[in-house]
Amino acid sequence: MKKKIIYALSLALLVGPVVASVEKTNYTPTDEAVAVDITKKEKEKVKEIKELFNIREAYEDFNLIKDPINSDSGSTYLNNKAKNKTIDSYQWSDENLGNLQVAYTSDGAFYSYSKWNKDQDDNKNSEKISKDQAQKIVEEKLAKLIPDFAKKYKLRDFSFLDDGKELNFLYERLIHGIPLASDSLYVNISLTSKEIGNMGINSDFGPATSLLSDKDFKDKAKLSQEEAEKIFREKFPLRLSYKISNDGKSVAKVYHSEIFDIDAEDGKLVKNNNLGLMPYEMDKAANAEGLTDVEIKKIEGLKDLKEKSQAKKRAYEIAGDGYQVTSISLDSDKGNFYYNISLEKDKNYGRLTLNAKNLNLISLDLWTDKKVYNNKIKEADAKKLVLDFLKKYGDKTELNLDKISIESSKMGTSIYIPRYVNKLPVLKEGVKIFVDQNKKISSYERTSTKIDFSKASDNSLTQEEANKIFLSSKNFGLKYVITNKGPKLFYGNIRDFDPVIGQDKILRDYNGEIINFKEQISYSDLNKARDKEAILYLRDMGIGLIGRNLSDKINYQDFVKLLNAPNRMNSSYIDNFGLDLEKLKGKNILEKDVVKTLVTKNNLERFTKAKGIFKEDIFKNQKSLGDYESYYIIAKGFAYINGDIDPNKEMTLEEVLYLIYNSMK
Repeated sequence: MKKKIIYALSLALLVGPVVASVEKTNYTPTDEAVAVDITKKEKEKVKEIKELFNIREAYEDFNLIKDPINSDSGSTYLNNKAKNKTIDSYQWSDENLGNLQVAYTSDGAFYSYSKWNKDQDDNKNSEKISKDQAQKIVEEKLAKLIPDFAKKYKLRDFSFLDDGKELNFLYERLIHGIPLASDSLYVNISLTSKEIGNMGINSDFGPATSLLSDKDFKDKAKLSQEEAEKIFREKFPLRLSYKISNDGKSVAKVYHSEIFDIDAEDGKLVKNNNLGLMPYEMDKAANAEGLTDVEIKKIEGLKDLKEKSQAKKRAYEIAGDGYQVTSISLDSDKGNFYYNISLEKDKNYGRLTLNAKNLNLISLDLWTDKKVYNNKIKEADAKKLVLDFLKKYGDKTELNLDKISIESSKMGTSIYIPRYVNKLPVLKEGVKIFVDQNKKISSYERTSTKIDFSKASDNSLTQEEANKIFLSSKNFGLKYVITNKGPKLFYGNIRDFDPVIGQDKILRDYNGEIINFKEQISYSDLNKARDKEAILYLRDMGIGLIGRNLSDKINYQDFVKLLNAPNRMNSSYIDNFGLDLEKLKGKNILEKDVVKTLVTKNNLERFTKAKGIFKEDIFKNQKSLGDYESYYIIAKGFAYINGDIDPNKEMTLEEVLYLIYNSMK
């Protein structure tokens, strides 16, 4: 349990005769918590904070909490920096006024701010300020909190929330003009109240990196950007691969690369991994359907399934070391049959899944609560253990043993053997095996989706074209990385993602999110637009189509992409809003379906059920609208449409964008 020291102070010293209370803060005191007197220096800091954040209200309670910075950041260098350092959190709370918290490092560097009150949503219908006005407010505040803010942070991205009533800004931290890959700063501001709701430093290493100054970054780059890009093209370029959709129903050929970091001094390759965490493997048959006793009786002895007793014997052979089988069940998944087996040893638990036909291992997860990790296994020895294990218990079908990747940590060694079909890798599929420090296989997972690869959508791009798209995105470059020994310069992916490029030439991450989406929305006919500001506003919200003109007609799939634009996720996650996209595939969208969908999306469909309240002369030939009549009337009432209508008209991108814009106002 981390030791925390609480400083409690009566607000009589600050804003009035009210006694401070530890219990009413968000902090739960530990047995080691100690209350001490407030120093004169800390009183001055409180006054400074109140002035900086314009804290004028008389809150009921105030507390100053000092929380030791975690001394296990993942970097020995940072651990040493964090010794005896704290995050000092100044907290105000009141039943009516709400809560306000400001945090600094014990070295005096700003760390975070948040403010909440129960009435903060009251002004959400007020007039909104623009994105540029909000950014000006934010950066003026940050300039007061962070010395040389303009040199230390650069705006990376922004996103609208709550139908455009709030705005999030994300800044990347710069050191000597170079991004620090692990660190960023976020700010949330209301566009109606003009108030900042919260902001703070984010880091993969926790608060420890906030203790670093520019003087701690002394590394110099010897490699140029051009030399680094040459290494990228030679060592890990984007390669043609198969990518199976998240729902497992389709497959496409894409270009993909697992980006390595390149040491900016000597050009050696480094791969960042997360093996500081306890290995965890998902059970392949976790979603399998459990069979009833009646069904099991019908199945057992059929389909050439192995007996439970044989599966149990196999489980003991694989787990070994005193594990006991606590349960075994036969399950099915899409015509495949599995034995799911639970194990236990000295209150440590495990799970194992076998193919019920041949008893080949599908997945294994043996967890032990070790306190000390000291892996000294040579990678060659770990590889031999894995290959012997695979030969004896697994299935080598479609595994490319010439493309094995190995990652070591203090916990053990992780080995990945990729799946190849038709000489192309299948992304995220293959076998992952973990060898612990005791030379025991503690986890095993095989992923191999059944799908017809002959139906994969093609990709006519060349490798060099794909590489050029990625490199021109400005996501590959020089960055500082925190290592065990301290900050070091590398060339690599500044944003942490594996690039995927399909036939449409759009750069995405593996999940399908478009990279630099807003920057890629560009319309050659923008200057001809009836309302250019509306189009640009939607672009800032991430709503638009890449590689299109405003005058282009769009289909139903395009329309759904626009409505899902703030998420920009793979089609497996897309809301179709009740539209049968398969039936409507390739058809241009009609005005009446845009109107109906927007009314439904904004939860206004309930008004269409009202009887006898709608005028019958709002539109020309109104009754000819049929089932769409009430949707058009609602859209008119809420100012989605303000001119003539043409229900069966095929819509252009510009026309659809205006309707979306009006529906958001």
